[in-house]
Amino acid sequence: MSTRPRIVVVWSRSSESRHWSAEADSTLAAFADRIDVRVSPTDSPSVIARAVDVALANADGLVLCGWGSLGIGFLSAERLAQAPRLRFIGSTCHYRQAEFVDVATAHAHGIAFCETAPVMSPWVAEYEFALALAALRSIPQEHEIVGAGGWVHDFLNDPPWPDRLHKRRVGLASFGEIHRHLARFLAPFDVEMQVFDPYVPSETIESHGGTRVDDLVGMASRSEILFVATPPNPTTLGLIDRRVIEALPVGAVFVLVSRMAVVEQAPLLERLRRGDLRAAIDVFEPEPPPADSPYRHLPNLIHTPHRAGHTRGAHNGVFLAQCQEAQRFFAGESLRYPLRPEMVALFQSPVAARR
Repeated sequence: MSTRPRIVVVWSRSSESRHWSAEADSTLAAFADRIDVRVSPTDSPSVIARAVDVALANADGLVLCGWGSLGIGFLSAERLAQAPRLRFIGSTCHYRQAEFVDVATAHAHGIAFCETAPVMSPWVAEYEFALALAALRSIPQEHEIVGAGGWVHDFLNDPPWPDRLHKRRVGLASFGEIHRHLARFLAPFDVEMQVFDPYVPSETIESHGGTRVDDLVGMASRSEILFVATPPNPTTLGLIDRRVIEALPVGAVFVLVSRMAVVEQAPLLERLRRGDLRAAIDVFEPEPPPADSPYRHLPNLIHTPHRAGHTRGAHNGVFLAQCQEAQRFFAGESLRYPLRPEMVALFQSPVAARR
């Protein structure tokens, strides 16, 4: 009898093209026997749940080859009881496991979780960093001028605003994985970095070269560049409000890579239309924005199509990390990306909370 763990891999229609990789295949093959459950958009929820339950009945682990639950339904206490061997669940959903698993019951059964969304953070941070540099130097705008047959002959028409990163005053709204990577990218530029994040202690921020502040509006008023990677949850919706946006200095650069839900859009558009604020925005609401949206046409706005973490490498990476975490778990090693209960509570939806 094989002593290798049996791992259920749930596939959606897009898993193979977006998340699966040869490295994930070889990682699983090195330590486990694989059981595939393929989910079709034409399958009913009950059919999918039944297929998953049958596979889990004799499985030791579960990994989801994609973002979110992939439609497996809610793994209730009753369903978990039908999977007596299950000891590991890997997923990538930015701490929303409570929407598809009874996390408390799973933990009581000794089931370990990993959450690999942080694996995507370096991709997002690099993109965010690049957006700031592009906005400071108007790189996309001047690219368009040259492409249209024109040329920029002088700088005399440029406004007297910051045009390099070195020694600038920067503000970071949030200090999760993305901005911890960003802080490392900023360090060689000798910036003055302030951070607003009520959940992160001063010592952590100081260890990355920053100063923790409790006044977001005050931080905005001092920021020549404001980076926003605040994830949306019930406490952050509309966090970047009119007071924050109006506090930004004339000529400041506003960079957004998390979700537009954390920003009050009307005052942002007002500032951009006034022309005294520059912005680089990768996320919108709705997405894509309408063809006549000002976000598509304002000359002082760099607009990108939600691509900061939306790459083949990043999506391959988060699932590969699930497979590597499963390998660590069944080898008796510590997880690199264990599920953090406080983050699950923070991102728990009202529906999940009522279960």
